[in-house]
Amino acid sequence: MSSWTAQRVLDAAAAMEFVPEGATEVRTDDYRLLRHADWALGPSLGAAQVTWSRTARPPGEIIDEVAALVRGWGLPGVAVELVSDERTFRAASAVSVQGWESVEPDQAEIARQLKETLRDLATWSSFRVVAFADGEPVSTGGCTLTGEIALLWGAITLPASRGHGSYRALLAERLRLAREHGATLAMAKGRALPSGPILLRAGFTDYGEERCFWLPVV
Repeated sequence: MSSWTAQRVLDAAAAMEFVPEGATEVRTDDYRLLRHADWALGPSLGAAQVTWSRTARPPGEIIDEVAALVRGWGLPGVAVELVSDERTFRAASAVSVQGWESVEPDQAEIARQLKETLRDLATWSSFRVVAFADGEPVSTGGCTLTGEIALLWGAITLPASRGHGSYRALLAERLRLAREHGATLAMAKGRALPSGPILLRAGFTDYGEERCFWLPVV
């Protein structure tokens, strides 16, 4: 019988730690935080990362502490705003058009959609959020509230900005707002790549798969 129990394997995996050259490491009894060097940043690696956390302290307390450290490093971040006026609506609309490669609406259609968005927001039946990086809109997504169910939809991030946390920031803000307004269940239909893994890591459960087929009609 092998002496490699599940716990021994997990302990060995936890010991596999790599610190890229030029990175800053903050290690406490509760967590390990890395500030990666600028040369290493890219779609698969953000500027800062908690690689493990083992603590009995409240999660919110740890998150606040880590966030304070990261803010102290002055790293670029993503600001998420509720779509509540023409400025934020136009920003979200521009991201949607470019990200989904759809036809840009004319001014009359923009006015109609803006009116509808603000009407839905007034009753909190539906809302949208938009994420900014360096002052530019890079990601957007919406949510429809049906009783206790939050239906997440339309999330898209511009290709050049993917992998930097804006989708996760959108997700967190939509969930927060939905919970504030009575939702106890969130549902999303995410593509297997790239949003699927993010949703699963955030705590969503995979209940099945939908497949779409293109059928040429001649």
